[in-house]
Order: sequence, then C-alpha cells, then structure tokens
Amino acid sequence: MPSLFLFPLRFCHARRYDLATWGMMLILILWSGGVHIVLPNHGGSGLALPQNIVTWGAMALIALWCAGTQRVGKYSSGFVLPPGTGLLIAGVILWTLPLLWSPKAAWRLNAAPRCLALWAMAGFYLVLLFATPCRNIRRPVLAIISAGAGMQAAHALWQLSGIAILPGGRPYGSFQQVNVLASCLATGIACALWLFLHHARRTSRRLSGTALVVLPAVLALLQSRAGTLGAVLAVGVLLTTGRRAPVWRALALLTAGAGAGLLWLWAGPLVLPEWAPPLIDKTSSTHSRLYMLQVTWQLIRQHPVTGNGYGGFEALYGQLAQIMTPGLEAATVKYPHNELLFAWAEGGMVAVLGLLLMVAGVVKRFCSASGTGIAGLAFLLPIAVHMNLEYPLYQSATHSLTLIMLLVIGGPGVKRLAIDPGRSLRGVIPIARAGRWVTGATATAGLLFMITGLQTQHRLTRVEQQGLKPLVSNEPQVLASLYNPWSQASRLDFDRHVALLLRFNHTRDPALLDAFRRWGTRYSETHNDPEVYASLLAIARAQRLPEADRLCQQAHGRWLSDPRFRCQ
Repeated sequence: MPSLFLFPLRFCHARRYDLATWGMMLILILWSGGVHIVLPNHGGSGLALPQNIVTWGAMALIALWCAGTQRVGKYSSGFVLPPGTGLLIAGVILWTLPLLWSPKAAWRLNAAPRCLALWAMAGFYLVLLFATPCRNIRRPVLAIISAGAGMQAAHALWQLSGIAILPGGRPYGSFQQVNVLASCLATGIACALWLFLHHARRTSRRLSGTALVVLPAVLALLQSRAGTLGAVLAVGVLLTTGRRAPVWRALALLTAGAGAGLLWLWAGPLVLPEWAPPLIDKTSSTHSRLYMLQVTWQLIRQHPVTGNGYGGFEALYGQLAQIMTPGLEAATVKYPHNELLFAWAEGGMVAVLGLLLMVAGVVKRFCSASGTGIAGLAFLLPIAVHMNLEYPLYQSATHSLTLIMLLVIGGPGVKRLAIDPGRSLRGVIPIARAGRWVTGATATAGLLFMITGLQTQHRLTRVEQQGLKPLVSNEPQVLASLYNPWSQASRLDFDRHVALLLRFNHTRDPALLDAFRRWGTRYSETHNDPEVYASLLAIARAQRLPEADRLCQQAHGRWLSDPRFRCQ
C-alpha cells in the first residue's frame, strides 16, 4: 500500500501541477484502493457489477473536478487539439452510426448502453486533454497503474488461502474473472517495466523492480493465455526502448518472477495443496473459441457490408448455433471474444471503418512529436490482446479507465493559443464558459446516476438473494425502494417477469402465465436463456399451444445436452 502513494509524490514533487491535475491523481489513488472492496453481486457485466458503477462514478468525479477547477478564457484565445484526436472522434461516430439502422427496436435498446459508454469514454478523454498537462504526468499515472496492479496481485495471493471455494480454482482479484485480472497484471507489468528502464531514482527502481517479480509470478499462477500473450508482447516491445544494462536486469527480474510462479504451479500441489491452483486443461476452451469464430464468420458472410444489426449478435448467434453442432453448450454467447469480428458482424463495414479510424488515431497520437512512440503502443498491447481474445471493456470499466489514462499520457494535451491583442475575446470566453458548464452538468448527472445506481444494484441483489420473494409479495414496494431503476433496467425487467411465475405458484392465475409468455417471446428475440426457454416450453405444453414443438426444437438445437429439451 505505501508504494501507491510514494510513486506519485516522488515523481511529482519537482513539478508544479495545477489543481485539476492534483485532484485527478488523488481521485485515481483513492479509487485504485476502493475497487478492492467487492460488494455483493451476482456477476454479469456492465452496471450489474458494482465495481463498474464505482469506476464510472470515479470518472464522473474527475470530470466534475476538472471542470470546476479550470480557468476559462484568461490566458488563451483558442485551442488546437493534439494529433490523432480528429481520427478518434470520427471513429467513434462511425462506430456508433449502425445503431441507427439496426432492424429491431429491441436490438437497438440492447446495444444502446455500450454506445453510450463509448461516447462517455470519448468525452472523458477530451476533458482530460483540456484539463491536464498529459505527457507531464506520464510517470505518476504509470506508477498508479502499476501499483494498482500490485494490489490486485496481493488480493489474488490472499485468495489462494481459500482456493477450495474459488470458481475454477483460480484467483480473480476484485474483477471476478480470471482473464480480466490477467490483463490488468499484464498492463501493470508494462508500466512497471517502463519505470524501471527510464527512471533512475533508486527508490522508484526498487519498487518497480519488485513489481517485475511479483506481477509475472501471479500472472503465471492464473494460467491465462491472453494475459500471458499480452504481457510477452508488451515486454518484448519495451525491452527494445531501454539501455543494455537496465534491460538485462529487468529481464532477469521478469524471468525470476515468472519462473517462481511456474515452479509453484507445478510443485505447489505437492508441498501445500490447499494453496496451489490446479493445472487447467485448455482443450475444451480452445474448441469453444474456434467454434465461436466459425459461427461469427457465418454471421459476417450473411451481411458483410451492412452488418446484421447492432444488438442482435446474441439472438442471431443462437439461431445459427441451433443448426451447427454442438450448439451453445453454455447458457448463451453474447460476444465472440474478438472486437473486430463483433463490430463487423453487427455493424458491417461502417463499424469496422470506425474501429480502424480509432486505431489510426491512437497510433498518430503516440507517434507525434511529443508522443510515447512505440512504448505507448506497448502499454496498450495487453488490453488490445484481450479485446480480441476476451472482452475486458464489456466486463470491466476499470480497463476502460486504464485505456483512457494511457491514451492521455501518450502525447500532448490541448495547445492553448496566445492572446492576440487585436482580437476580441467576446465570443471566446462565453463559448469556453458554456463548455465548462456543460461538462460540469453532465459530470454531475453522471455522478448522481452512479450513486443512485449503486443503491439500486445493492437493493436488487438483496431481493435476488431472497429468491425474489419481495417482488412476488409486493412488487410496487420494491420498485419504490429503488432510487434508479434505469441503471438496472434489463435486470429488473427480467426479475419482475420471473416473479410472475413464482406468483402463479401461489395464485394459479393463468393471466400471469400469459403475461410471462408474451414477455418471454419478446425476450427470446434478443437473448438466449435456457431457463426462459424451459419456462416458455412448460407453459406451451400445459396450455396445449401449437408452438410447443417449435420451441422444443429450437431449444434442443441450442442446448443439446439439456434434458428439459427432449422433443417427441
């Protein structure tokens, strides 16, 4: 924990930063410790995870602080955006456009949250470009990221003490997903390596050297192929940017850490089996990923130019899996574990072009005169690898924040134009003030949304832990107790309709079954859920509806081994 505060103070004491920058770094430090408090939840992604709500709240707080501490129109008559910013914004616009022509309203509603999230990330990035000195805070931000990764590694090692109850027998830190933790550690390794190679202070080099031993050791214990690949690529690139002597020392530390982790992975079960994670067989995972890519490619071939429609991947994937053995196998597949294929399958060439423009904007920023160059690309490699082998940005807002911070420090900030004595500032100052107020109002609304959303998430989790009994007995009272039902809209909608079935068990009112059947039919046009299909099938059979056979055939094709879907 001391390293979390020592790095920024050591790096910053010789520099004079403005209030906005100091406040941003303080919030980042407090947030990096606070995300280790895992609040009760039932998993999932997006705002269903309280850690994501806290992270979005931290971003809103930083934006609000920056807006409130910026001086407007006093020292400049305008500004120039840094290289790559236009490409990034154009990419975001193009990536979002296919939402407009997605064929179904339910699909558009399903895709809207991730489009809003991307725009929120872009807005937050622009705020930091205007409010901070960007490249001048490179070292403290890298230190905070590497220290945060170190805290996650410590959390993971602590979880080894209860390995018997860990899902899959592998620690996951506070992310609740092994591969997401692995990409966090890989990013921390890249940041610590740059600090070790390019910062000569003895204390900081000792701390970053310690991280180069601990983080690879824990990463080896996780047995994450995507995390390991991202770390290896980032390390390989960064080692080319340092002097020979530090490079060899860094390589020795990395090898020692990875070797210690691998040694414990193989010898641990013989020495302390209760502290050693089991070896994971990747064969079934490899087959599942290959099958996933095959089905996704078939979707792309159906509409390679226009795409199949934003928000429709899950439903369309289920329809193809129904006729392609072995089917879904798991409950559902919402994402093909590849961002490029995902954009292509749903949004067609417009979404792909938007994605490529964003990548071009990142490269242009890093390769500008004041950019980090190849080192900046190395920092992003662990997250980039996971975006094309996993899905961290949909699972973890922490990765979104990390990505933005690495982009911010990768190049210069907004260039302020000197005041022209012959130019009137009457139009400049009101526009600048309006931008400041809009930023502050938006950030305030976002912060309030996340605070109330955290209460709603916690309350809804408690209702689910009680088997939805409060919704069954008194739905209006439960709804009234939720401060922000919009933050959990799809989850609340699902729970409310499952509660109809539970209520039917007490009242035997057939209208409840009809209401669930209408909702379940609409729900299945966008989602694949074996529990919903099983309920729809049971209702259709009980009411002797002609659609029972069709439902059974659909469900059996998707979940071949599920005994509930044995058809006549």
